[in-house]
Amino acid sequence: MSGRGAGRGEGRGGPPRGSSRGGGGALGSGGGGRGGGRGSGAPRGDFGGDRGRGRGDFRGGRGGGGGGGPGPGGRYRDEYEPGGPVYTAGGEQLEQPAADVEQRENALIRPGEEISLSGLSLDDLPLPSRPSYGTKGRPVVLRTNYFKLLTRPGAEIYRYEMDINPKILVANARDDKPRPNRRKTRRLIELLIQSNPNLQGVATDYSKFLVTAKKLPVGQSGSMKLSQKFWEPEDDGPGPQAKTYEVTISNVYAMPIQQLLDYLSSPPGVTSAGFDKGEVIQALNLILTRTANENRNIYGGGNRNKFYTYPTEDKWFDLGSGLIALKGFYTSVRTSTLRILVNVNVANAAFYPAINLLGLMRLHTPNRNNDSKSGLEAFISRLKVSHSYIRKNKNDPKSVIKRVKTVLGFSHPKQKLPLLGNAHQIRFACEELKGTVSVVEYFQRKYNIRLSKPDDPVINVGSKDNASWIPPELLTVEPGQQYARKLDERQTARMIEFAVRKPAENARRIVEQGAAMMGLSEVNQSLVTFGVKVAPKMVTVRARILPPGSVQYKSKNRPTAFPTSNGNWDIREKHFSDGRRLRNWTFVKFVDNEISRQEVEAFRGILRKSGMDSDEPTPPNGVTKPLLGGGFNENADDKTIESTLATAAQRGLKVLLIILPDTSAYIYSRVKFWAEVKYGIQTVCSVGLKFQKGPQYWANVGHKFNLKLGGINQTLPADRLGVLADGKAMLVGMDVTHPSPGSIEGAPSIAGVVASVDGRYGQWPASLRAQTSRHEMIEKLDELFGERLDVWRKHNQGALPQRVIIYRDGVSEGQYRTLLEEELPQVQKACQARYPGGNVPKISIVVCGKRHHTRFYPTRDEDADNRQKNPPNGTVVDRGITMEKGWDFFLQAHFCLQGTARPTHYVVIYDKNGMNADQMEAMTHNLCYLFGRATKAVSLCPPAYYADLLCERGRAYLYREYNLRDNQTVTTGGTEFDWNKSPWLRGVNDKREQQWSLFSASFPLAKIAAGLWLQRHELVIVTKKLRMVETMRDEA
Repeated sequence: MSGRGAGRGEGRGGPPRGSSRGGGGALGSGGGGRGGGRGSGAPRGDFGGDRGRGRGDFRGGRGGGGGGGPGPGGRYRDEYEPGGPVYTAGGEQLEQPAADVEQRENALIRPGEEISLSGLSLDDLPLPSRPSYGTKGRPVVLRTNYFKLLTRPGAEIYRYEMDINPKILVANARDDKPRPNRRKTRRLIELLIQSNPNLQGVATDYSKFLVTAKKLPVGQSGSMKLSQKFWEPEDDGPGPQAKTYEVTISNVYAMPIQQLLDYLSSPPGVTSAGFDKGEVIQALNLILTRTANENRNIYGGGNRNKFYTYPTEDKWFDLGSGLIALKGFYTSVRTSTLRILVNVNVANAAFYPAINLLGLMRLHTPNRNNDSKSGLEAFISRLKVSHSYIRKNKNDPKSVIKRVKTVLGFSHPKQKLPLLGNAHQIRFACEELKGTVSVVEYFQRKYNIRLSKPDDPVINVGSKDNASWIPPELLTVEPGQQYARKLDERQTARMIEFAVRKPAENARRIVEQGAAMMGLSEVNQSLVTFGVKVAPKMVTVRARILPPGSVQYKSKNRPTAFPTSNGNWDIREKHFSDGRRLRNWTFVKFVDNEISRQEVEAFRGILRKSGMDSDEPTPPNGVTKPLLGGGFNENADDKTIESTLATAAQRGLKVLLIILPDTSAYIYSRVKFWAEVKYGIQTVCSVGLKFQKGPQYWANVGHKFNLKLGGINQTLPADRLGVLADGKAMLVGMDVTHPSPGSIEGAPSIAGVVASVDGRYGQWPASLRAQTSRHEMIEKLDELFGERLDVWRKHNQGALPQRVIIYRDGVSEGQYRTLLEEELPQVQKACQARYPGGNVPKISIVVCGKRHHTRFYPTRDEDADNRQKNPPNGTVVDRGITMEKGWDFFLQAHFCLQGTARPTHYVVIYDKNGMNADQMEAMTHNLCYLFGRATKAVSLCPPAYYADLLCERGRAYLYREYNLRDNQTVTTGGTEFDWNKSPWLRGVNDKREQQWSLFSASFPLAKIAAGLWLQRHELVIVTKKLRMVETMRDEA
C-alpha cells in the first residue's frame, strides 16, 4: 500500500486512507452487542418452503462501544396463526378445475407428434408431444399455488432497453469510469423515474429493462437520451460536483399478449413464431413484482423474484454464527394450456442481520482468538456497510451524512501490514493532521470520537491499492443482504426447523399474506395501469393417486412380494433379495468410546437375520484412533485418518465400519477421500454412539454393507415392472454439480453417470469425473456412457440393452436445446460404436426437477395423508398447470415426513420408446421404491437420485477446493484451482477391481476407463439420515 491516498478523503470527512505499519494484531476482546438480524442462503440456493416455529436465541452480550449483535433470545414467535389441518379457502365452496381448460387439453392430444418450443428458444427443435393424459389411479381434486393472470382485452404493454453510458459528464472526468455498481444503478434509475414525467408508473428491473403501459416519446430515431445527476437518499439533493450519467432508452418492443394467449390454445405443431414467449413472460414478471420492488421495507436479497421482510427485533430467528432466517415469498409467471398463471410460494433464506459490524463479528467468532477466526474475513467480505459519523454541521448532531461502503477485509502481512491490525497498529500519513497517525488518533482528532474497542481489527472499505480503514464499531451492516455461501450443519438444521410448515398453513400464508405483500390483488392500481389483474383464489387441478407400490424380499428362501403403507415398509422377518458375506472387515473408532464384544456379535446376528453372513472383524476389537474433532486441528486429524487407513490397506482389509466423533463434513470427506481414492477401501460411517442404539440401527447399517458387497436389498415384483419386465432396458441417471460460493476460483464442476446392470435394478455402477467449471452439460459423455454400456454387456452374456431410459437431473427449461444438441449426440455416438449394424437402442430422456415452486394441497381430509395433511404418496398431476406444449407431469412418490411436500417435475424431452402417459408415470413411481438404502419410497426417481449423490461424493473428494480455508480469502488474493495439482479428477483407487467382484458396491460410485470402482452409501456429505434428506427435498 502506498501513501498516495493518505489524505484523499479528508476534505470529504472520509475515513483514513493510505499505508500503515505496525506489529501483528489479533482480534481483540470487547463487548458483544445486542442485536438482531437476518439470515440467508442455504446449501444449494435458498430453502423453498416456509416453516415452523423454533427457538431464537441470539445472545450477544451487552455490547460496548460499537453496539450490538443480535439481541434478545427466547422463543421464536410467529406473527401468523395457523388454521385447520386442510386448507379450505375460508369455507368457500370448492371451485372445480376449469372445464374449458380440460376440454382444450383433451383436444390438443397428438400422440407421436413432435413439437417445437420456440418460447424456450427451441425453435425447430423437435420435442415429443404429450401422447395422452394418465388415467390410472384414484381421481382427486387438489389446490395448487397458482393464480390466474387476467388481462384486459386490447391492453398494450411495451418494453424498452436502457443503456447507462459509463462516461460521467463532469469536468475532468475520466472516460474509462466504469458503469455504477448494482446498488448505485438502482438508485440512478429510481432518480431517473422520479425526475421524468414520461416514466411515471413504469415497471423495471433497475438494471436494463423498462416496461410501460404506453409508448414513450422516442421519436423517429427510436431512442431517447436522458441525463441524470446522481445523489444518495441521505443527501438534500445533487451537489455541485454530482456525477451525471447519460441513460439511453431504446428498442421498443410491443408485448403481444393476445398472441401469447392464442398460442396457448393452439395445437402442438403451432410454434410461437413471430414473438418470443420468454420476453413476454419477463415483462409480466416485472409488472407483478413492481409493488414489492418499490417497497423499501421489502428486500430481494439479490433475487429478482423472491422478496423478504424483516420481523420485529423480538422475532428474529437465530441460525447461529451471525446469521438469521427471514420469511418471504416467491412469484413467477408461468404458462399452461389456455391461460397465463402466477406461481406464488413461501420462501425462506439466511441473511446477515442489519446490526453493528463489530457485533456481527463477535457473533461469528465469539471466542475472539486466533483459533476461532476461521473464515471471519470470508464471512464479512463484500458486505455493504454504512457509517454516519460525518456531519454537515459539526455543531448539529442530527446533521449526519450516511455513506455506504463495501467491506474488502482485514490487514495482512502481504500488504506490508500487521495481520488483523487494530486501530492502534494501523498508521498512515495524513496531510490534514500533519503527520503519521493511527486510526485511533485519526478519529479522536478529526471527529472527536473516542473508540471504545480499539483492540479489534479495523476494516478496509477501500481497495487493495488505496485502503480506507474504519473501526467495525462505527459500521452498520446494511439490510437486505442474503448469505450466499453454504450453511454449516447446525445452521442447516436450524433452517429446516424454521422453514418446515404444514401444507394448510403454507396455503393460507400464500393467499392471505403473500398476495398482499406482493400486491397481487384485483384492485392494485399498479397492475390495473397495465391492464392485468390476478385472481384471488388458488387454481384447482385434477390429480390421481397411483396404486401403492409393493416390494420384493426373500422369505423362507423364496422371492416374496410385500405390500407397503404410505410408501413405507419394514424388513422384520425378511431377507435381502441377494444377501452377501461380510469378509476382511473391522471397525475403526475415531472416537474414544467402547464397542463391546457383545455388541459386535449382536450386530452380526442382525446381519444374519437380514440374509447376510459375516466373518469376525479383524482384529476382533477393532482399531481405536481418537480424533480431536470440532475443527480444532483439522490437519492433525487428517494425518491420523490417512495413517489409519493406510495401515488397514496394508493388512488387506476391504471394508471398514468407521465410528466418527461428530458430523464434521471435513472429517467425513477426508475419510472418503483416503479410503476410496487413495487406498481402495470401502467404508460405512456412523457418528459417535449411534452404533450402540441397537438392532434397528444395526439393520440400517446392514443395508449399506450388503449393497457395498454387491448385494441387492429389495426388488420390484414382476407385476410392478411394467415396460421394464423383460429386463432389456438400461436405466441411466445423469447429473452435474457446480462449485458453490466459497470455493476456490476455477474449482471444477463434477459430472456423474450411473446405470443399472440388469433387470433387477438393484446395483448402479457409475462414472464420475471433474470437468470445466460451471459447465452444465456433461463433457466427454460418450466415454462415460460407453463405460455404462460395457458394464451392462458384462452382466448380460454379451448382450446390450434394447432400450435406454435416461433420467437427467439438474437441467433448466432453457437448457433443453443444449442437452439435445450436446448430450444426446454423445449418447448416440457411444451406442453406434458398440451396436453392430447400427441397431442402436431406443432412447428416452426424462428431465427431473426438484428446484421448482409448485405445491399441491388436498381439498378434503380423506384425500390427505394422516400426518402432515399433504397429498398421499403416489400423487400425480399431468394437467391444469402443466406445459401447454410438450409432455410433463408432477409426481409426489414419497410420504412427506414433515412440512409441505415438494413433488418432482418430470419432463420428457426425447422419446423413441413410444410409452404412453400411464406407462411413464407408473414406471417412474414404482422405481421410487427401489432406493437400496431405504425402506420407503423416495421423492426423486433413483437413477437421478443416485446421480445426485454420486456428484456429492465428488465434492467430498475436493472438499478443500470447495471450501476455502483461512489463507484463501479476499485480502490474500485467494487461490485458483490447479488441474495439474488437484488431489482428484476422476475415478477411484485401482485396487477396487482386484479386491472385489464386479458387484462390489451399493452403487459403485466411480468407474474410470481402466475399470475402477467406487461405492456410494451415504445420502449426503453432512446429513446421513434419509429423513433429513427427504425433508430438505421438500421444504428445505
